[in-house]
Amino acid sequence: MLDRIAEFFIFGLVPLVVGVLAVPEVTKAGEKTIAGEVTYRERIALPPDAVLVVELADVSLADAPATVIARRKVAPAGQVPISFEIGFDPKAIQKGRTYALQARITVGERLMFVTDTSHQVDPLAGKPQTVLVKMAR
Repeated sequence: MLDRIAEFFIFGLVPLVVGVLAVPEVTKAGEKTIAGEVTYRERIALPPDAVLVVELADVSLADAPATVIARRKVAPAGQVPISFEIGFDPKAIQKGRTYALQARITVGERLMFVTDTSHQVDPLAGKPQTVLVKMAR
């Protein structure tokens, strides 16, 4: 009986556990990602509790607020450049529309850095993006 239990663990359970641990993080079927980094030119360090929020937004309509397609929060943010990866549903992307990445770094309720220009992007291209943020005054 003990031989059967040992055999089960060696040939059944152990390979299953190793297989589960070896598989990368599962993403939703059909999900695309935009990866990149956020940086700034100022020569200051971020506080340890800084939080980065990056959004993929539809900015097609000039007289209307941007429609956020996907959002990623990185906390704690660490130091620049701060890497990010945003997963989104490619079905939400429509031809002929304009998309941009928006980023902000906050500490508590205080805004420290924010994008001040449009960082247009083709979400389906899969190219790494570098987003430059400016100090909020």
